[in-house]
Amino acid sequence: MSDSASFASTLVQKKWFGFDLDDTLHEFRKASAQASQRVFETIHSHTDIDIESLKSSYNEILQSATADAFTDGRTSAEYRRDRFTRLLQAHGVNELGEEDHYIAHLLGVYKSSLSSSLALKSGALPLLQALKQRGKKIIVVTEGPADAQELTIRELGLEPYVDVLVTTNEAGCSKVDGLFRVVLEKYEIHSEDLIYFGDNAIRDIQASQKEGILAVLYDEEQESQLVDFQALRINSWEALKDLLGQE
Repeated sequence: MSDSASFASTLVQKKWFGFDLDDTLHEFRKASAQASQRVFETIHSHTDIDIESLKSSYNEILQSATADAFTDGRTSAEYRRDRFTRLLQAHGVNELGEEDHYIAHLLGVYKSSLSSSLALKSGALPLLQALKQRGKKIIVVTEGPADAQELTIRELGLEPYVDVLVTTNEAGCSKVDGLFRVVLEKYEIHSEDLIYFGDNAIRDIQASQKEGILAVLYDEEQESQLVDFQALRINSWEALKDLLGQE
């Protein structure tokens, strides 16, 4: 039996297929970067603050503001409001009139740009369709505000194919702090029945493997690796769909 056939035969046994959302099923980094850039341009047009300086400050704020992996229950608008307020404060901006009104404007700029920039990863939708045709259950386990991830699922047309969406925001814990254990218990899923795909080696792969879940790293930059089941890797959703055809 070939390496790919061995992995394909393993896929047959799995009742549940789990996926991360951001940068696994869709191009989140690209969309969020474009939305942030529109916010920087808006602020620059009103203040002449250098865009690169705004970008640098925002990256620092983003790193500290997302350290808890969105586990405190706030909405996406609340997270963004906090980040934009801190960004303006970092640059001493106080001459734009009523602060709440201006922050609301920036929130609108960001949300509009993000929504228009959302795009699925190549092959993601046909893969989910093929999985449903084979009677598989699909669960998305992702870090982020529940409202934003629910909206993303709807906007990308994935809602008919996703049986369960779990976010760190609603569960109150991150992937590295036991989210996968919570998922298995809440939805009565046996670890051996689930295979999980994600783009982060630590937060997706190591965290799910810790709970006995077969995990596969989604990495578009490297060749697929289907031999060592402790270090599985797939580089495209088209490739995974093709493997399903070998069942």
